Amino acid sequence: SNNTFHSIVRNNAIWLSSLTLSNDWMEGKLVSSLIKKLAEKDNLELSSVEKLQQSTNFLERMFDGLGFCLSEEGDLLSQWRGYAMDGTGISIGFSKSYLASLAKMSGRTVQATGFTLKRVEYERGGQVKLIEPTYQKIKEFIHQGAYKSFAPRTLLDSRTELEINKENEKIRTANKNLLLATLELFPELFLLKNKAFKEEKEWRLLSHLINETEDSCLFRASGDQIIPYREFKLEELDEPSITQVILGPKNRTPHKVIEKFLIGHGFFNVNIVSSDASYQ
Repeated sequence: SNNTFHSIVRNNAIWLSSLTLSNDWMEGKLVSSLIKKLAEKDNLELSSVEKLQQSTNFLERMFDGLGFCLSEEGDLLSQWRGYAMDGTGISIGFSKSYLASLAKMSGRTVQATGFTLKRVEYERGGQVKLIEPTYQKIKEFIHQGAYKSFAPRTLLDSRTELEINKENEKIRTANKNLLLATLELFPELFLLKNKAFKEEKEWRLLSHLINETEDSCLFRASGDQIIPYREFKLEELDEPSITQVILGPKNRTPHKVIEKFLIGHGFFNVNIVSSDASYQ
C-alpha cells in the first residue's frame, strides 16, 4: 500500500464523524446481508436465519461508526469532483506510519475511546474472509441449540428433571456464546463497502459509538443534520503527520502561500504540488 493517505484536516485535529449519516450509510448493512447469504448457503433453518438477522440488525442499531476517511489516491478526478468543491480544494497527504502510531497512542489516553486504522474491503471474497471466522462460530452455537425453545415437561415426557435442567442449561450457554460471537462482528460493520466505490482505495480511522448508552462524543451542525463526532489532536511524534499537499485542478493558490500557511500551523518540509488531473 501507499505510504501516504489523503484527506482533510481542521484546526490541527482530525474529526471522526458519523458514517451512518453519510450518503452511503447503507454500507453498515453489508455485514448483515453477508451473514444472511452465508447462512442460506449452508441451508440453515429459516427460523434460525431470521433470528440471526435480528441479532445482526441489533448490532447495526446499537453501534455507530465514527470515521475519518482517507484514500490511497491523492489525485483522482472523481475525488476532486465529489469531495473537494469541484476541484477547488486541497488534498492533504498524511503519513501512514504517523496515523498508525497515533491510532496506537489513542488507545492509551484518558479518552474513553480511541480509534484504529483499517483498510476498507470492497471485494466479495475479501469481505467473506473478514466475516466467515465469526460466522462459523455463530453457526456452531446454533447447532448447539442457541435458538431452541425451552420445552416444559409434559405428562408424556420421559426425561428426568435433571435431564431437562441440563438441556435448558445447554441452550442458555449456547445463547450466551452466540451473543458474544455476534458482538465480534461489530468492528467490521464499517469496513465493508460496495464494489462501485473501489477506485477510492479507502482507509479509515475508525472509532465506535454505542448509541444506547452515554458514550462520549461531540456534535456539529452540517446542512440539515446534527452529526456526532470525536476529535483527536495531531500530536507531536517522532515523524511528521503531513507529508504532502496537492492543490486541486481549479485551485490557484501559489505554492509559497500554501508553504507559509503550513509553517504557520507547525507543518514543515511538506511537499506541495499541483494536481495532474484535467477538467478538459
